[in-house]
Amino acid sequence: MSVDFRWAPSPADWRTSLRTMVPMFRWAPWFALVLGGFSVVLLFVDMTAAGLFGLAFALVIGLMEPVAVWWRFSSNDLVSQTVVGSADEYSFRMAVGGTIREEIDWAELPSWTETRSGFVLRTLDEGAVALSVPHRAFADQDERDRFRALLERHIGPVG
Repeated sequence: MSVDFRWAPSPADWRTSLRTMVPMFRWAPWFALVLGGFSVVLLFVDMTAAGLFGLAFALVIGLMEPVAVWWRFSSNDLVSQTVVGSADEYSFRMAVGGTIREEIDWAELPSWTETRSGFVLRTLDEGAVALSVPHRAFADQDERDRFRALLERHIGPVG
């Protein structure tokens, strides 16, 4: 049983991977919101310098993830090229723009999770923390279900 997939990456795919695998990116918007709220309270109790300082850093923290994703995505042409891949009983394969081809044995993928927009696979490789495969990469729901079944069979349950 082989499952084929293909998609044109978007910044949203990167955000999904980052938010799933890196706690700092997952909690940064909430931290910025709370810091901004406390800073507004400081402004009302006439602590202007502390309130403005807090609002400035809440803005920096809140914009950190979207700016980092945008910069990374727009600064590397390879990142935005079409990804083609397949998965079967033996391995998970991906090719990016005809330049990079990688075959990953299932044993090299310790865990996976599914988000609203796709699958995120954690790798053992220090350079690439996670691989993202969006739901739109599959031709239909049946293909997506077969990919999920392969993940469950070779990696284990969602984790």
